[in-house]
Amino acid sequence: MGPLASEDQSLDVDAFVAASADLVSTPASDDGSVTAFLSRFPLPLILRALDAGSPSQTRGMEGLEEGDKEMGGTEDAEAAVKLQQAAVQALFRVFKSNGVLPILPSLLPYAEKGMLSPSPDMRRLCCFALQRMAEGGEEEMQELGSQGEMAKQVVGEGLVRCLGDEKLSVAAAATDALAAFCRSSLGVSLIFSSDHLYKLTRSSHSQVQQRVVEAALRLANQSQHAMSAVEKLDLLHPLVQQLQGVAGEGEIGAEGGGDTGAGRSGGGANEDGGDALAALAACELISEFVNSSVGAQLLEPRIDEIHSALIQICTKASTAATPAAAAAAAHLGLDLLLTAVLKCAARLTSPATPGVMAPLTLIQADEVAALFNSICEAWERSEEHVPVEMAEGYFDALTTYARSTHGSRLLLHPRRHVITFVLKHASLHALASVFGADRVEGSEPVQMVPVHGTHSGISGVDEGKDPEGGGGVAWVWIWRWGGTGSRS
Repeated sequence: MGPLASEDQSLDVDAFVAASADLVSTPASDDGSVTAFLSRFPLPLILRALDAGSPSQTRGMEGLEEGDKEMGGTEDAEAAVKLQQAAVQALFRVFKSNGVLPILPSLLPYAEKGMLSPSPDMRRLCCFALQRMAEGGEEEMQELGSQGEMAKQVVGEGLVRCLGDEKLSVAAAATDALAAFCRSSLGVSLIFSSDHLYKLTRSSHSQVQQRVVEAALRLANQSQHAMSAVEKLDLLHPLVQQLQGVAGEGEIGAEGGGDTGAGRSGGGANEDGGDALAALAACELISEFVNSSVGAQLLEPRIDEIHSALIQICTKASTAATPAAAAAAAHLGLDLLLTAVLKCAARLTSPATPGVMAPLTLIQADEVAALFNSICEAWERSEEHVPVEMAEGYFDALTTYARSTHGSRLLLHPRRHVITFVLKHASLHALASVFGADRVEGSEPVQMVPVHGTHSGISGVDEGKDPEGGGGVAWVWIWRWGGTGSRS
């Protein structure tokens, strides 16, 4: 491969590729290697190498004769791709150096162009360059902001567009950059100066919507300015819609009746259960909001709608919790949806993060707990075992409730069928977790509750006489003491 000519300097491609490989292997803290590399290959020359190696520069070979392709065309195209890859790798390493931070704002026009490149590596590189601009000092941010409309277009439009990129690596890089900008009021103003983020949540595929909401939650945690901006966008709207889409139509897991037959859902789910799976993902994402007080605050305006949708889904999907409908429900992922709803309600009742208030009110949480009890009752009446995956989902929800005394008392104390279900299907480890072995709030017994009927062979259960004169009863004592569960 020969040298790449430029107006004032040529680039020896072989030497550049070798030097790039050496540079990438150096530690991120080694600024001296970056300085030496740039003295040999100045930044403008590397940027021209990116252009020379772009796909647009390697096209147009269709008119070549076969021999020409073999002799020159194919070789040149491969060399160009190799050159661009080396330039991208080198620039990733160069941009990690704190020494180049002052010159990054001047590269904004290149970032604007690069984010439209057909190369995912180029788009990811531009996102990383913008992230490093945001991580620079106040002086760099002021210089970036002085570029006015271009800065707004690159940050507020280009980065947001990359957030919805089909390549997850590009979307992740865009999220990192947006989070870095949200640490300053100027960065927040650049991102939210337009409605591109709002439009992305309303017009994209459900997977992209969920990705944007997840990113927005991260942005809101960066600063109070970002929190206020995200709060105005009502980014929970698409998640609530996905839940309501499944909750508001037909009967989940129903058989017969019009075009809703066995193995088909009328609850908004299509042939492949796409809507049900989108609602499942929405449940998981809503659960993530409870990991921080900021997320819980964002949930507050929509919590009544979320609760209503969870109740409707739980009510309808509970018909799929019976043995007769379990196979059809599994076909559409509705068994997973039911357990996801229960786990989501559990997280909203017993947040895992200390200090975060439970978004659901006591009355709202009690409604879900009552439905949980009804589902357990349906299985209790059957002679079949719950499918393993479904049982594991139930136990996950139960252990989440049990993380707090409030959740445990809500679900376990008045719910006899839940207790019977646990005793019938849980392992000793799951049994201890459900009754609060993992709780950190205190060392008192969670409860002592009579469960009528005997359950021989279950560890941790003492069988005896009901002290009030009833028949056989299993008395369950689960203690939280010294970090382990024991019986007394």
